[in-house]
Amino acid sequence: MKGLTLVLPYYENPTMFVEQQRVWAAYGRKRKDSLHVVVVDDGSPAKPARPHVMETGIASFRMYRILVDRRWNWLACRNLGASVATTQWVLFTDMDHVLPEDTFQALLGMGLDTGNVYRLSREDAPNRTPYKPHPNTWLMTRAMFDQIGGYDERFSGYYGTDGEFRDRVAQNAKSVVMLPQALIRYPREVIADASTTVYGRKEPQDGEAVPRIRAERNAQPDWRPLRGTFPWEQLV
Repeated sequence: MKGLTLVLPYYENPTMFVEQQRVWAAYGRKRKDSLHVVVVDDGSPAKPARPHVMETGIASFRMYRILVDRRWNWLACRNLGASVATTQWVLFTDMDHVLPEDTFQALLGMGLDTGNVYRLSREDAPNRTPYKPHPNTWLMTRAMFDQIGGYDERFSGYYGTDGEFRDRVAQNAKSVVMLPQALIRYPREVIADASTTVYGRKEPQDGEAVPRIRAERNAQPDWRPLRGTFPWEQLV
């Protein structure tokens, strides 16, 4: 791997975003020169990401904003991040997951198979104690993301939709490979805004809507995932 684009959705996470940037700024020169970051603000109404951008010295940093505040719309954020990625390999994860330098260095030295999709192990901050892998963190090529179809924005607005994407990963990748290298997860006990508390998880409307939308979509023989359905602007 010669370089990596890290795609991070943001929603009301200013303290966690600052921590992410501190980690990148502390990388050695080779890692900085290999890291490209795309942050997509998911329409944060109260604490937008733009005022918290710092100089980190990484190869490139770009920030976008979805212009609609739709609950759980990380799907559109990841789709936008993939569409503007400039490297072959892209890492999709959440704002509360940090890519430590030792993990990034190991990834740069690997001969990854473009036909595979990779998952990463996970450790908890602050002591890097082992934690279960994140089910919606993916390392893949941009071509593989397009082959899978990206995230289906029919499901934007509902919690619990990542399984739909996992199914299509399994259908399209040669193999899904779990790597021993870990991301560091920041729980809310460490950084209060590491993950959003604005929207409740597993609310009744989610349990009803997700299977209904999936069944309606799958009844169409020629369906394709919907991408790029939300307006956006580039901020940085």
